[in-house]
Amino acid sequence: MKIKEVFEDIIILSIPVIGEMIVYNFANSFELIMIGRFGGNEYVSAITLCNELIDSIYAIFITSGLCIAITSYIARSFGKKDRQSVIDYSFIGVFLGMILSIVLCVLLNKGGSKILSLMNAKGEVMALGISYIKIISLTLIPGIFVHTINAILRGVGDTITPFIISLIICFSKITFYLLLVSELFAVPTGIKGPALATLISQILGAFFIIKHLRENKYSLIFNKKIRLYKIFDFLRGGLSCIFEEGAYSISRLICTGMILSLGSRAFAANQIANTIEAISFMLSISLGIAITTIVGIKIGEGNILMAKKYTYYSCLFAAIISLIFSGIFFLFPFELSKIFVNKEEVEVIYYTGMCLLIGAIEQPFIAISSVFSGALKGLGDAKTPFIISTFTAWFIRMPLMYYFIYIYKKPVTYVWWITSLQWGVDGILMYFGFKRKVNMIQ
Repeated sequence: MKIKEVFEDIIILSIPVIGEMIVYNFANSFELIMIGRFGGNEYVSAITLCNELIDSIYAIFITSGLCIAITSYIARSFGKKDRQSVIDYSFIGVFLGMILSIVLCVLLNKGGSKILSLMNAKGEVMALGISYIKIISLTLIPGIFVHTINAILRGVGDTITPFIISLIICFSKITFYLLLVSELFAVPTGIKGPALATLISQILGAFFIIKHLRENKYSLIFNKKIRLYKIFDFLRGGLSCIFEEGAYSISRLICTGMILSLGSRAFAANQIANTIEAISFMLSISLGIAITTIVGIKIGEGNILMAKKYTYYSCLFAAIISLIFSGIFFLFPFELSKIFVNKEEVEVIYYTGMCLLIGAIEQPFIAISSVFSGALKGLGDAKTPFIISTFTAWFIRMPLMYYFIYIYKKPVTYVWWITSLQWGVDGILMYFGFKRKVNMIQ
């Protein structure tokens, strides 16, 4: 196969995933801009802290956990043309997803305030966070359902439908946000407005995807008896994905609490910088998701050489894109910062810009890590990414964060130097892990 054809396949499959991530990030950025301009750093801190918790739950259990396992197993079954296994794994994925959504919703609703307290939320930030998380926890039920169905569709090579669903969810979120939050911080909705807008949009997304399943006869996956041996087979890969993301996200949550100890302005600067960086980060994650599907299908077909070729060209593509963002963050850090907060918040603007300036270093390493991690999962090896993520998160990031941020209260810019080191080591190890796995298969 020619290089041009390889790139065409990568682009065709990954562009809708990239578009999906951009749409979600746009909606989150819109929310943060509105809050930053009208609510100030305490509202930014409260909502971003709660969203950090929700995003970590999604990442650990769903988007980088259960959903990656669903996509990997279905892609390999689809590559083998094993229709029955595609149906079986689809049903198992949805079944486990719904159980998880209910359990997580109840736990977060009941124990959200305790988790926020552990994350060093205090005073007004704590009070606002409790009100927000009571509603936002309910979004897990429709949200997880949508994510699991999207993972099934990606496994069979359909990345366009999840993109369309993201447009519906984000358009409705912004619409309801403007309706409910037009008088934000006045009596009618207060901080509950953004949470209600998110909940309504997720419910609409779930209704649309159910309609799509019925129209395209995907409802077949719900008329199944559970095959226990396939559940155990699925859990072997699924739990490794969950543990990998858990190692990263739990350490990130703990570090978020450490950053909050620096004060609401430093925390707001870090969260705004993360939101801006997420545009580049999500592009890398998108390519990682796409390569999981491609490699899974090629392995199912028994074509390891093409799986290897697709992975390396995806990495090249991701690295080029990430370097473009590195240049943008390096050249315009303070201009990007001013979009999110009022010009009076001089300290927040300064530290946000400095964080982005340092963050330019880590972008290509994030891309390399995401692509090779996704390729390993496509090969059916979720254990190697788990080991690597555990090492870089808990033996590099956590000790350094504790020493410099929690103990010595260094500026928030130190956080970004630490994460740049973490991603550099992570990306290099993921590359060698993939190379080792391919050699073993060959």
